[in-house]
Amino acid sequence: MIDALSSYLGSALGIFFIILFFGGSIFVHELGHFLAARKRGLKVERFSIGFGPRLFGWTGKDGVDYRVSLLPLGGYVALPQMVDMEAIEGESKTDPDELPQPSYTDKVIVLVAGVVFNLIFAFLIACVLWVTGRPVPPSSRTTTIGHIATELSTPGKPSPALAAGLKLGDIVLKIDDTPVSDFTQIVSNIALGAGRDEKGNPQVTLRVARDGKELDVIAKPELLTFNPSSKDQARRIGIGPAEEIVIGKTEPGSPAAAAGLKQGDALLALNDTKLWSFAHLQQLLETTAVQGIPKEVRVEVRGADGANRAVTLTPALRTREVDLVKISFKDKKIALMLPLVPTPDNALERKAPPPGAPRTNLMLFDTSDLSDDSDLAKVMRPGVVLTSIEQAGGFLKIRSAAELIAAAKNVKSDAPVTLAFSDGSDEKQVTLEDFSVQDAPAKKTPFLGITHLVQPVVVHQNPVELMGTVFRITFDSLRALVNRNSDVGANQLMGVISIAKTYLGTDSLPQILWFTILINVSLAILNILPIPVLDGGHIVFATLHKLRGKPLPAKVHAGIHYVFMLLLLFVMSYVLLNDVKRCSGDNALNYKGLIYQRYVAAKTTFTDEKAKPAPEGPKQEVKPNPNPEVRKLP
Repeated sequence: MIDALSSYLGSALGIFFIILFFGGSIFVHELGHFLAARKRGLKVERFSIGFGPRLFGWTGKDGVDYRVSLLPLGGYVALPQMVDMEAIEGESKTDPDELPQPSYTDKVIVLVAGVVFNLIFAFLIACVLWVTGRPVPPSSRTTTIGHIATELSTPGKPSPALAAGLKLGDIVLKIDDTPVSDFTQIVSNIALGAGRDEKGNPQVTLRVARDGKELDVIAKPELLTFNPSSKDQARRIGIGPAEEIVIGKTEPGSPAAAAGLKQGDALLALNDTKLWSFAHLQQLLETTAVQGIPKEVRVEVRGADGANRAVTLTPALRTREVDLVKISFKDKKIALMLPLVPTPDNALERKAPPPGAPRTNLMLFDTSDLSDDSDLAKVMRPGVVLTSIEQAGGFLKIRSAAELIAAAKNVKSDAPVTLAFSDGSDEKQVTLEDFSVQDAPAKKTPFLGITHLVQPVVVHQNPVELMGTVFRITFDSLRALVNRNSDVGANQLMGVISIAKTYLGTDSLPQILWFTILINVSLAILNILPIPVLDGGHIVFATLHKLRGKPLPAKVHAGIHYVFMLLLLFVMSYVLLNDVKRCSGDNALNYKGLIYQRYVAAKTTFTDEKAKPAPEGPKQEVKPNPNPEVRKLP
């Protein structure tokens, strides 16, 4: 967690964007209240960005205390004539009874002004994006299906899209009767959907155009968890957008380079089968292999000059060099299998280790199968190194997959092992039940040796249309949040940490501006909800005062505000806690991706297998290190 935050906070530009856009969004909201209150002649006592104790600020000539406060959870303008918010905003130095009471119109104008200013700010940013444009992937501008996964979370089980009978080239028109205009909206509507079958399982209906006809296809989405700590989850069916396959570059010595394929060439078909996406190409290449050996294929290509040509070539095999090993054990009676990969000492540093650095560590890089409530999950996470295993008389030092495999033969059932951590904390010993080790066979994948060139499309969306899109996204998310049939929960709400992380992790200014529009629209909608403590709740109380001819009793009014203030603080604390978990989970995923990229995916080589492989001979027994390092038990 500390490592993740420090890496995020290392971005000075990101911190600048947080202050300018996120802090600016809060400032603009409170500025609306402030200016409206001054215009209507109300007493303004304090203008604060954040809540709690004062960090710094000044007192203006107008007597207003301008400050930045400790808790960056929003802001407020203290208006003693409006409502008693002492519990949240601090003690007031002004007796409201000594001030003239504002009219109903004054109250409503002041309360609505914050929302109006957020919407004006969002609209102005939308105008900027209209002029500058915003780059989006070309695939996001289509609703045509170009990839159907064979399986999702369960090996051997067809993906929901495949089981439902969706086909490549299907044009998606509606998701659960809601029209869609791009693939991003398709994925979002499926994720936020609330449809269920008669058994209560998730269900989605896709209206698609196929061969000139429209038909409804019913799919059963799987609920996929994409953050192991916060348990953020979403419905998925396993489809991707259609896209043109334009070659970015060809790898030297690859089949594509030998066949004369060049940057800018577009692949149109493979063996007379139309190619719908790069993922579709990879699926077809897998099917061209006979007994694990690729056979000759014919590729239709459109060159940079616009002319089509046919190219015949034989895909090569990409073979993993790295010596993977998997440990099997039981956790709470559940059988698990976690992969380890040999790495050097500085595997998790930002700078990649030099080529040829000795790999004397066995590092975990995927622990997502561990249950979150498991004691082992607290210590076994990506980046942890298995350093030794108990043998007769002590712990045997483990430096390689071969040593671990050999040592495991002396383990009858349960295995005490020692784990070391990248943050320098003390080693820990844990016992793995029903322990065994399996050598992961080298994976061979057919490939051509090309990279896919994705050129973003710059869209100039008019401000009204863009604001409408953001409003739709916000309302769809809120509707899913309160719908008990959806799989969207309060744990998936973004708090200040997730918002800050988004700003820090985005290097595209147009994307930051788009996200700022979303933040301001969300602030406007949330603040206008008729909930006590929020602006909309204050408007409700002001309206009741107007209709009754007198305010609610002071004790009733204060009690309602205190109750909802506590509820709001509880929700904010809950969201903040999940933000922390989300950061921890993202940190683990980043470690996993870093380890996989450097030591699994990168350690590959080309092979040229055109004949059936010779029958495998008897496997040779892996012998232990003749000079093992054994640390005696105390």
